[in-house]
Amino acid sequence: MPSSKSNIRRSLAPAQRARSTPFTPPTSRAKLLHAFTIIELLVVISIIALLIAILLPALGPARDSARRAACTVNMRSVGQAVELYKNQWKEKFPVAKYMPDPWLSGDPNPPLNIAMLDQLDRESPAWRCPGDRVIWRETFKDTSTTPVTEKIGGSSYTYVSALGDEFTGTDSNGRRRNFFAMYLRTQPTNTPIIYDFDGGTFDKQPGEGDPVTVSFFHRVRNVLFADGHAGRFDANTQ
Repeated sequence: MPSSKSNIRRSLAPAQRARSTPFTPPTSRAKLLHAFTIIELLVVISIIALLIAILLPALGPARDSARRAACTVNMRSVGQAVELYKNQWKEKFPVAKYMPDPWLSGDPNPPLNIAMLDQLDRESPAWRCPGDRVIWRETFKDTSTTPVTEKIGGSSYTYVSALGDEFTGTDSNGRRRNFFAMYLRTQPTNTPIIYDFDGGTFDKQPGEGDPVTVSFFHRVRNVLFADGHAGRFDANTQ
């Protein structure tokens, strides 16, 4: 008999242990799983927010560097068009005003992107700096057409117009000299042709609207030089 009672107790033990385990209804388990998933989601969101806070300061300079690089490519394309113009006009630079339309310059000559229509289409993306969101798209009234039409200025760059005007002056010996010709001959790597039209408040031609303040396209200003290379100088340099 003692042996049979022992056997009965052993056979009942697993069932008793099973009954001693708390029962969790299926709906409660689903709620626990759902709550855990929300906690995980909040942790992931927190990590992403932290990464964004860390990476954002680095993304600005990276984007600016990419725009600046694209701008120098566009400038070199304009430089190639200038060389085509010079080949056609016996090494003369384009006769053009230094500011694109519709900006006030007091110069009766056309802007550079009109003076070089035979060398580079005025709709070419080369005329636009990727960092320029203001200058190139400003409109003006083209009075050379009948009826008068409204057009986009279409250029982000300022031209050193004295190159086309063949500016002359008097040297220390009293002789009249073409100073740009001298610089082009001796220092082509330091003689600018075009540069970013930015960093100031500019007046428009009469009847074209109010002055516009333009921020720098980049942290530094891009410049195309007479030897064809595009460089840069600090935006604070005047």
